[in-house]
Amino acid sequence: MIEFTSDQIARAERLLGNIKGALPAVQARAINRSLGSARAEAVRAVRAEYTVSAEAVRKTIATKNATPSMPLGIIIATGTPIAMSKFDVSPTRPDPKAKRSVTVRVKKGSGRKTVKSAFLARMGSGHVGVFKRAGKKRLPIEQRFGPSVPQMLGSDNVTRQIEQKARETLDARLDHEIGRILERGTVR
Repeated sequence: MIEFTSDQIARAERLLGNIKGALPAVQARAINRSLGSARAEAVRAVRAEYTVSAEAVRKTIATKNATPSMPLGIIIATGTPIAMSKFDVSPTRPDPKAKRSVTVRVKKGSGRKTVKSAFLARMGSGHVGVFKRAGKKRLPIEQRFGPSVPQMLGSDNVTRQIEQKARETLDARLDHEIGRILERGTVR
């Protein structure tokens, strides 16, 4: 959680004291800008540790902006486990004639792991996935999954990196927004 320090609030009140409604507006604008920055940093941080695409991460992260009446911003990551085929998988295309083992690398810097009895298949929708047979018969098959985006964001390194970037952006934007209002002389 990122919060304004008491020193930041006191300084803002001192500078904006005679402008009505300025402090809540400045806080909301600074929070909203830091939310966007934190979301982008979340995508970068996950991609630095995991071999998943930026698109797969970005589409699961939403933000709820702050308002002057409610100076609270929220970043929400929701999602289910991501298909293993969205990570670094080899081979990359299904080939029913090839008898190669399917290997996958979920975390960067780690070695490839063989997924026993797995194969790549293209579904009718066009989705290519890593599958295993559910029983001894040909059908049914089950898709294999890696971690979800919320799990990846829960990593200590990732969380630390996001919080640091959000804190830096919040500090910089608070000063910028105070300057904008002082320059204009009004909140608008």
